[in-house]
Amino acid sequence: MKCAEVRNFVRLYLDSELDAKHSFEVEQHLESCAECAGLFEAEKKFDVRIGKFLRIGQATPALWEKIEAQIEPQFAKAKALWPLALAASLIVAVSIIFFARSRPLDLANAVEECHSAYVHQITTPEFSGTVPSKIAQQFGDRLDTEAFNYRPSEPAFTSSGARLCHVEGVPVALILGHCANTPVSMIVFKKSELDHFPQTKRKLESGDPIACSRSGRFQFAARIVDDHVVCVVGDEPRLALEDLLKTVRRADG
Repeated sequence: MKCAEVRNFVRLYLDSELDAKHSFEVEQHLESCAECAGLFEAEKKFDVRIGKFLRIGQATPALWEKIEAQIEPQFAKAKALWPLALAASLIVAVSIIFFARSRPLDLANAVEECHSAYVHQITTPEFSGTVPSKIAQQFGDRLDTEAFNYRPSEPAFTSSGARLCHVEGVPVALILGHCANTPVSMIVFKKSELDHFPQTKRKLESGDPIACSRSGRFQFAARIVDDHVVCVVGDEPRLALEDLLKTVRRADG
């Protein structure tokens, strides 16, 4: 099941309205995709906050009568404007869809969610050392075990372990660690998958050895090492991430 399919089931899954087959497929995907796992966790926390808010106070008949008396006049006005509101909503919805489809996908924004899930301890390492055969079987032809062999030689970087992740449907090696005391994620995938991220591809093919940008609170840097794309993301100064990225080599190389 792909990311887009899983996200369509987020409400049904959290409300326990999915059948057993689809629930199992969603859970399998969440185990290997930090991005979707972070989204589901954020949605679950939002539900908890809403539930707490709704449980405050007591909904007595007098309270409901007061609320209805205040709402009814406004509802009558809104009903008259409903056709215009519907038309405006459709225009906005179409515009959003058009913009989303026409906007080039930015790798920095895509991996930010992965790293954010790690920072908030939603995502944790699955293994250290050799990739377990069970995980290796998930790669197919799109990701090889070599992606997990890349590490910075910078002494300040310490690895906490790794896991298989999906970034917008692309399987990647996610190496989790710290630079000093700051969480840093390293994402590695085959160079052939770079077509999924045209903005980063243009930057790397324009002659710049390192593509840098900022996404939210995190700095992002990417470069091509051998036949893989290696990215680092973290709440570190850009130059510090660039220097860290320059030391990345294949561990068995």
